[in-house]
Amino acid sequence: MSSESGSGSERGGAGSGLGAVAGRSLGVLASLVRIVTVVFAAVLVVHVVLVVTSANPRNGVATAVASAADHLTLGLGDLFAPSSPSLEVVLNYGLPAVVWLLIGIVVSRLLGALAR
Repeated sequence: MSSESGSGSERGGAGSGLGAVAGRSLGVLASLVRIVTVVFAAVLVVHVVLVVTSANPRNGVATAVASAADHLTLGLGDLFAPSSPSLEVVLNYGLPAVVWLLIGIVVSRLLGALAR
């Protein structure tokens, strides 16, 4: 009889072990989502800073950041058209940066909740 209860606890241990692995995997995925979305937002913010501070647009770094930022705007890159070019960049690249951060928060929290 004690061997039956031992095998029952082993099954429970295996089941909880799989749950723990799944929980850790979702936790790692949540962290990766958070990291990626923060990096995307950072690229957009760096682009805004480079443009507002009048960095040389022909510089290799400025060109690479601008190209990456253009791909990360989520379709919001030409949403605003104010008369000031600096304000235009701040709005059209700043808003997607905020959206990326919100996406990261929401998705990582959902994954974290599933991990429990």
